Amino acid sequence: MSMIARFNSMTDKPIRTIFLEDDQVLRKSLADFLSLNSISVVDVASVSAFRKAIVVGDFDVALIDLGLPDGSGFDVARELRGTGIGLIIITARSGLADRLQGYQDGADLYFTKPVDGTELVLAIRNLARRLRRAENDAEPRPTTHAKWTFDRTGQRLIAPTGLSIKLSGREAAFVEQLSKAGGETVSREELTLALGYRDIDSESRRVDAVLRRLRQKARALDMELPVHAVHSLGFRFSAKLSTIK
Repeated sequence: MSMIARFNSMTDKPIRTIFLEDDQVLRKSLADFLSLNSISVVDVASVSAFRKAIVVGDFDVALIDLGLPDGSGFDVARELRGTGIGLIIITARSGLADRLQGYQDGADLYFTKPVDGTELVLAIRNLARRLRRAENDAEPRPTTHAKWTFDRTGQRLIAPTGLSIKLSGREAAFVEQLSKAGGETVSREELTLALGYRDIDSESRRVDAVLRRLRQKARALDMELPVHAVHSLGFRFSAKLSTIK
């Protein structure tokens, strides 16, 4: 049995990846190789296409280049932090400063081009397996003793520092469901209904869009939103959260 075959037998569910690379030849050749090794791939050529795909997809691992026509891969890496998606940077930039920046922004692995396809397959499988094992072995626990506050009437989420995030109606509904759960995981189906969507199968990924906007608002205030994505299940607020009316 080959090394890749042994890794295949260890993975009980298909691995889903998204590959952001503007070089079409490289993107298609690597995507084809991954597909031949039973790894599902959505390949995109721009940051804007990546952001659209990440909202409607359910991915285990993201592969991203750094030099892109409409943005920086470092920015994409920062956006993925806290989503539960594994991150592999694939780039021609081999300098130490870039590698350190990549890891600082959330990369799990940093590959420099040219990339060996077999090595990449094994790296993806190993990363996906580790992430799934971490999710299955333990329920995440609150990561801080500092308390966040949800102001239902004012539609604000107040951080321990006192800074507040103004919430839209759907963002407030999202936070309220997490608050009611008291630190437990809230399913995508529950959140979809709470946000006012009725077709659960086709609309559940809009939950990701709401969460992405919330993270962007928090990062604009130099904060990280303590919302934990529980793979294939839903989301939980991984810090103390109280509600005021």
